[in-house]
Amino acid sequence: MPRSIKFSNLSISVKLLLSLLALASGLLTILFLLIIPKMEKEQYSYKIKQVEQTIALNTQQLKLSVDYIISDGKANATRIKDSLEYKIHKIEDKLQTLDDKHKALFLKEQGNNLGCELSLIDNKSKEPKYKINELSNNGYMQFKSNNSVLNKWHVFTKKEEENLCPTLTKHITYSKKFDENNSIFLSCNTDVFYNHEHSKESEIKKYIQKSFSYTNPLHKGKTFLMWLNVEDASNEPLYNREDNIKNNKYCISKLSDVDAIKTGLLSAKQILEASEGKPIIHMMDKENDIGNYKYKAISWIRSINNHEKRRLIFVTTIYKEDLDNNIDSVFWKILPASLLALIFSIITGFLLFRKFSKSLDVLVKTSKEVRLGNINLRSNIKGKDHIGELGHTFDLMLDSMENNIKNLDSKVEYRTSELKKSLEEKNTLLKEIHHRVKNNLSFTINLIKLQKRKVSDESTKELLTDVEERIYIMELLHRKLYESKDLNSIPFKKYINELVEDITYAYNINDLKLNIDIDEVFMDIEHALPCGLIINECITNSFKYAFGDKDNEFSIIFRKEKNKCLLEIWDNGKGLPDNLDINKTKSLGLRLISSISKGQLLGQIKHINDKGVKFIITFDIEE
Repeated sequence: MPRSIKFSNLSISVKLLLSLLALASGLLTILFLLIIPKMEKEQYSYKIKQVEQTIALNTQQLKLSVDYIISDGKANATRIKDSLEYKIHKIEDKLQTLDDKHKALFLKEQGNNLGCELSLIDNKSKEPKYKINELSNNGYMQFKSNNSVLNKWHVFTKKEEENLCPTLTKHITYSKKFDENNSIFLSCNTDVFYNHEHSKESEIKKYIQKSFSYTNPLHKGKTFLMWLNVEDASNEPLYNREDNIKNNKYCISKLSDVDAIKTGLLSAKQILEASEGKPIIHMMDKENDIGNYKYKAISWIRSINNHEKRRLIFVTTIYKEDLDNNIDSVFWKILPASLLALIFSIITGFLLFRKFSKSLDVLVKTSKEVRLGNINLRSNIKGKDHIGELGHTFDLMLDSMENNIKNLDSKVEYRTSELKKSLEEKNTLLKEIHHRVKNNLSFTINLIKLQKRKVSDESTKELLTDVEERIYIMELLHRKLYESKDLNSIPFKKYINELVEDITYAYNINDLKLNIDIDEVFMDIEHALPCGLIINECITNSFKYAFGDKDNEFSIIFRKEKNKCLLEIWDNGKGLPDNLDINKTKSLGLRLISSISKGQLLGQIKHINDKGVKFIITFDIEE
């Protein structure tokens, strides 16, 4: 498996590049997490403010337009009356020259030109004189039924029309005495007549609709004017699909260019309450999903007049979804520029610091090689800047280090040869000492044997034999140590195996099962010799006092982990008494085992009866 690459193992150039990338990424993260949401929020607020400014402008234009229409209507009415009186006067002069047949045709023709009905009527019966131009409109009917006075202007409202909108669909009548029996009678429907007279209202409507369109790019909602019944305002939704165009709740103004209002689930009461306040958020349907009021919308509502019964309301509705979509995504706008700036900054920074990082890479590489032992390498960095001075100083240090190491090597080599010579002399001396000790012990054994021949007392002989055996074991230990090549590094497993083999041979024990399990360790003489003495005492005690005639077992286990040592010695003999204290026993062998374990090895010893006896000795060896 490929090994993972650690950041600390990368070169300075790569670290610099990665650091620049991390820094730039952090700045971009801050930009996208903190700045962009704020910019989008500000853009949203700006769009709302832009809509409200447009609505404020439209509201002002509407108020001025309504005031102008009312004022123009009054002035136009006076102007039209004066014009009509003048035209009727001209018609009267013309009629004086025509016969009855041509009078009827002329009156019909002039009526068509004026957009009204024109006839001669009897002053008493008020009936038209000529059938060819009979009066049939609603104005004449009301004039006749109300016994209105001749030679006067009259205004009549169409009573059969019920509409909340203020209407110009009225009737005006005018009569002028023609002769003693007849009067010229004029009857006009004002909606037809005013259009015929080129009213300014249609022209104003074009300008109003154009101002309404200023918010169209922001939404798919509606902007319209409507008359709202203040007295009948309720909490029920204002708009109902089943509403008649002519109803008593609301009426769409002629200045609007819509067929139906777009108020969603808003009630008349809510509209009136929001007419001068903040925008109201409510639910709407859509043209492609009619009747499903699940789309959030924002409506601005303004009152154009403050009529106590019939109020003119200006409504602008924007779908929240359309407004959100209309806000340009700052993220996608700023991302290309940010990435370009990021790449440019990284490349520029990398090029500016390239020489610096390259010199550092050389220094790091040289230092790694020096650490591995290649002290003959040099960075060879030149320059008068700090890196150049550092490289020059580093090379001088390496020169000095190389010279010092050469001097040290020569001194170490000389000192090593002296120590080696001294060590060889010491080993030779120690071997000579062990050899002499071995010879002296052999001589002592021979003296004890000679003395035994002269002694007749059996207990004395037994005591001398016991001393002889111990001296023999010590002689055997010194013989093994003399045969060892290095007294500070004795192969412990081999040493113990040979020692046990010689002891069992000396006691001539054949029926014995030995189990020797010793770690492959090397031990100095200060620890190897006491361990050998302890094993000697244990095995000789087993041979003398513990074993029977057959099925004898003896086990030696030695473990070393770091500086901790464990020596276990076990036999399957008779064991020891349960309450025996080996420190106070009269047995010389047991006391020797205890004193060597504690006094020479500085360790701990304990014994347990486990199908025989087991000695467990622990001690430390300094590394």
